[in-house]
Amino acid sequence: MCSVTLGRICTFLLLVCFLNDGKCERDFRFCGVRNHSNEVQKLQLNVTRGCGGLTISSIADTLFIGGELTISCVNTFNINLPRGSGLETPFCVYWDGFLDLLRLEYSTTRNFTLCGPSTPQTTCCTDLSLNKNSGSKYVGILNGSVRGDIIEKNAQEFYIFRGESARCDKALCEDLINTRNGQTAMKSGRDDELERLLMQSKFTGDMRLFELPCGIQATAFILGPDFKGNTVVRQEGRFPGINKPPSVYIPPTLLGNKTRARKAPKVVCSFYKNNSLFQDKNSMILNGDVVGLTVENEVIADLVEPVVFTFFHKKQPENMTRTCVFRDVLPNEGKMFWNESGCKTLKSDTETACHCDHLTYFAVLLEISNKPVHNLEAQTHITYIGCGISAFCCVLTIWLSLCQRKYTSDKSSLIHMNLAVALLLLNVSFLLNMTLASLCNEGVCRFLALMLHYSLLCSFTWMGIEAYNVYRLLCQVFRTHTSQYMLKLCLVGFVLPAAFAIGFVSGGVYGSYRIPSSTGTETTMCWILQPLVHYITNVGYFAVIFLFSTSMLVVTVVKIRHAEKQKCTPERSSWKLVSSVLMLTCLFGTTWGLNFFSFTFTGQLLSTILNSLQGFCLCVRYFLMRPKQGTGGSRLSKFLLGSSSSNAAESKSLNS
Repeated sequence: MCSVTLGRICTFLLLVCFLNDGKCERDFRFCGVRNHSNEVQKLQLNVTRGCGGLTISSIADTLFIGGELTISCVNTFNINLPRGSGLETPFCVYWDGFLDLLRLEYSTTRNFTLCGPSTPQTTCCTDLSLNKNSGSKYVGILNGSVRGDIIEKNAQEFYIFRGESARCDKALCEDLINTRNGQTAMKSGRDDELERLLMQSKFTGDMRLFELPCGIQATAFILGPDFKGNTVVRQEGRFPGINKPPSVYIPPTLLGNKTRARKAPKVVCSFYKNNSLFQDKNSMILNGDVVGLTVENEVIADLVEPVVFTFFHKKQPENMTRTCVFRDVLPNEGKMFWNESGCKTLKSDTETACHCDHLTYFAVLLEISNKPVHNLEAQTHITYIGCGISAFCCVLTIWLSLCQRKYTSDKSSLIHMNLAVALLLLNVSFLLNMTLASLCNEGVCRFLALMLHYSLLCSFTWMGIEAYNVYRLLCQVFRTHTSQYMLKLCLVGFVLPAAFAIGFVSGGVYGSYRIPSSTGTETTMCWILQPLVHYITNVGYFAVIFLFSTSMLVVTVVKIRHAEKQKCTPERSSWKLVSSVLMLTCLFGTTWGLNFFSFTFTGQLLSTILNSLQGFCLCVRYFLMRPKQGTGGSRLSKFLLGSSSSNAAESKSLNS
């Protein structure tokens, strides 16, 4: 006896903890199975105003539901229930205090509206918790449960739930929004919960305003047969903001050719002002404003006359791009993301208008972008041509290098060939990227961005390896043999960049990237979306390589000038100096440093031409400096000035 009593007490305590959990539970669902007689079954209802509680009981021929529960509904009746196939019938009782709505689902085939729905309530009877239940031997309610959690499997004659009067709008906010570590976000799958409730509500008049304490405001109205268009504006509270509130223009052709013979549908326009409800780590919403528009039981798309969402704001910085987007979901993953298809963005200094041909949640997305590029189209065409030429020249250089390996096996030639491989990857990745960026899906675009980033890092790394090789030839007096030297360089040049690039895949770094033009157009490519990653892995990484390469270039020039002065051959000094600088500039990728100083269009154009033609310059250098069979001389002469026997003595003096 004591163990049974203790078990019931534990069940009660667990249920109370579950129902409360520090929050007010707005809605209530009790389900069970009636064990009854074979007589005609009846439903007895007795509901009055108040918040005393809810009683659900079952005897042989009657199911009773009653209590003090509602804000406005008073209802008493006795009706017959549908006859089931046996002596056990499942049922569920639903209560939603926000709508003052009480429903009964009986035998999974019949639904009875016992009270409501009414207009949305600010204060209502919520947080129903178990107060008392009583067992029964023969008839009663089996498998009683609240929100899917079993209270008692054995038959019970009645359940009494105690209610508490509370803020219903606050409870609805808790139902819609997650709060964790001081951060708020919309719960998954609850985006349209407010609209669904307002569609069920009952209201009269042309337009009804509802406001929740969590920064959500909604306006609902009925779309009558004589609808001639409407503009809905978010109402300001006691403390209006700096900017004008957003507005929505709903065209008269919203339903198009769809029939209005049935009941006129409700339209709900929702304004979300909480800055973090729809935020994610890769986006920033203008003023934190998100606007949703929903039509009851209708899917609206491909509108002839668009819905216009207007957002007002202060003047934005020049490097901020404004784009109208809507909330979308990936079909297979269920992941939410911002999509801009079907929307046209019209911008002025302090106003952004979104013309969209469908309905859902809309916002203006702010993205940090570079300043508009002057003559972007011309520079894009130059880059296409340069990359195409460089890709062909890199293939030619690699093929000739492989053919010449039987005549020379020095490490410098192998390093040049690997640089050509990296540049080939870079040029091909860029050409594919720019061609497919506007056509491929998100997954393919992420892969293209990954390959472009990887090949760029490879190219930078091999440029640094070229500079390091010059350091070994020029500055190391005692050069010791390094086992597996080329294998180690290949691991650094190809594997290390792959580890960095792949490490960013899971972080949502890659995606579709827009480059604005000074003419107002945009070019789309697949690239890095997070500026910090770009500045660290690309700009910062190349800055280190650029400083090292430039230092080695200066050291080489100084050594060449010193060698020529010792030989007293000033007539050849200038030519050798210029040719050496040009050849090393090609190998070290020094021209990429022009990007740090491209403040004018001329600088940008020069940088575009030289960088896109680096593969071509590498091929020209190969033809000018390619090794010949039977040549002599030091390794440095082969690296810088060719392999002719006339250069052997010069290189020896250079190395001394």
